[in-house]
Amino acid sequence: MFNAELVKLNKDRNLARKMFQNSRNPALKRILNKLNKKIIKLSEKIENESLNNKLVNINTYDGKLWNFVKSFKSKKQNIPTLNDTANIALTDIEKANCLANSLETQFTLYNISDINTENSVKRFVENFRILNVKCADTDLPSPSEVLGCIKKLKNNKAPGIDSISNMMIRNLSHNVIFYLTFLFQKILTLGHFPQRWKTATVVPILKPGKDPTQPSSYRPISLLSSISKIAENIILTRFNKHLTDNNILCNEQFGFRPNLSNSHQLLRVAEFVYEGFTNKQKTGAVFLDIQKAFDRVWQDALIHKIISYNTPTYLNKIIDSYLQNRNFCVKVNNELSDLKNIAAGVAQGSKLGPILFSCFINDIPKQFNTLFCMYADDTAILARHKNPNFIKLALDRHIHALEGWFIKWKITINATKTEAIMFHKNWISNMIHKFPRVKIQNKIIPWSKEVKYLGVILDPRLTWKPHFLYVRCKFWANTRKLFPLIARNSRLDREAKILIYTAYLRPILTYAALVWGCAANTNLKILEVLQNKTIRTICNATWYMSNTDIRKDLKYPSLRDFIKKLSANFFKNINLYDNPAIKDIASYSPNIKIKRPRNVLL
Repeated sequence: MFNAELVKLNKDRNLARKMFQNSRNPALKRILNKLNKKIIKLSEKIENESLNNKLVNINTYDGKLWNFVKSFKSKKQNIPTLNDTANIALTDIEKANCLANSLETQFTLYNISDINTENSVKRFVENFRILNVKCADTDLPSPSEVLGCIKKLKNNKAPGIDSISNMMIRNLSHNVIFYLTFLFQKILTLGHFPQRWKTATVVPILKPGKDPTQPSSYRPISLLSSISKIAENIILTRFNKHLTDNNILCNEQFGFRPNLSNSHQLLRVAEFVYEGFTNKQKTGAVFLDIQKAFDRVWQDALIHKIISYNTPTYLNKIIDSYLQNRNFCVKVNNELSDLKNIAAGVAQGSKLGPILFSCFINDIPKQFNTLFCMYADDTAILARHKNPNFIKLALDRHIHALEGWFIKWKITINATKTEAIMFHKNWISNMIHKFPRVKIQNKIIPWSKEVKYLGVILDPRLTWKPHFLYVRCKFWANTRKLFPLIARNSRLDREAKILIYTAYLRPILTYAALVWGCAANTNLKILEVLQNKTIRTICNATWYMSNTDIRKDLKYPSLRDFIKKLSANFFKNINLYDNPAIKDIASYSPNIKIKRPRNVLL
């Protein structure tokens, strides 16, 4: 924003700097410092006035508020100079190619194999590709189905390499939609996925806590053609129907399944541990870290497994075509790298990728005396007994079965990141060295004092206090980003401030609340205080106003009441699920003497 006074101050400051540099007169130095302070104060004033003008004109009835909040939440980070093994990447094109080379090695198979399985899969897939079987049972899409897929497209999603945005597709005429329908019908009939739709534009995002100068520290986010995503959606609908009708996916897999969330899986874990506490049993748990799970999927083996599920031939052919000969380029600012091949993995950012990965690990071994939990690639094994030696034996047997299966299907476990914890009602810190330890890949896994699973910190006694302390840090970090919007002196109206808190900040506090809602009041108070402080800031409340009166005036529930409402809705519908893994969760009447998730209903 142009400001004549600021321009004049800058000119005076530059003149004073030149004069001081020539004469080194202390008086000129004092003048220079005063001018710098004036410029800083004026710049802050102009910036605050500009922000206040924007805040005054924002309302909650259009999308401007959320776009404005997003600009505060996520600041764009430039990629610094990258240190490659051979050279240093300075320019954008050099950085793009450096990252592309790193990702190309990431999208390859691990150098492990079971010769018999590899040969068997190779022969099977080659025979499938040679046979030219006609697809008589092809389920072709209709124009209304294509139109329904188009209506579901979100306007703010980034386009792929063809630069065709979702907004452009949503504004297509009905005649063009008929042509698109004909195109999708031919794709399914011929079993051929167009090669131009197989190129992904990869945007690198720095992983939290990683060194920004290392190419391996960036997570690849694939931007695919929007039209290809419509085709994927059509294929996915038919593939999901086949999987659901034939009950193919294992019940323990909760990732990317309709009506199932990570909270459901966490509830299975918590109830299993709490039931052990009730029966005076200890529970041992191992949390496996699968290396580059989505990026290194053995594609031929995936096709082999999909065919073995008696999938219709037309779906086998189109999924095989979809996986073959994919490539990508990395985008840094406006520069694109050279095209690189993808030799393994399923495309991140695609519609089909998650369900294809679930199919790939669907036959993972399970044991009768352990609880097996999966959410996509996040895997946990739990065993309980009064004797820790029996727990170790059960976990070792299951891990041994998994190790053979991982080698067979070219999957690698990161033993150094795999964690284990022993849940014990009377746990004390010196117990950690007394329990017998389990092994994976001949490496001992030490018992941890706390582990993180699906975003929740689990401690040995399930007091949830370490999780609440972790949430407190995360909450304040996000609040600081949004503080200019919800601060006491912010010009944004109170309704919008409350909406920002409800949409962005409260979900941080209540994530998986139905699992830990039974925690002690002293621990739950950690989170309640966070809400109270934030609402007092939003309302610019004075010291003599009580939190109860403020909530009553706003008609806003306390955190405890909100958690109770969430839990009541969840447990009311839990018996309606047809998934056996959900039905196997212990059902009981809440007892105030025993802390368990359903106690929050009391």
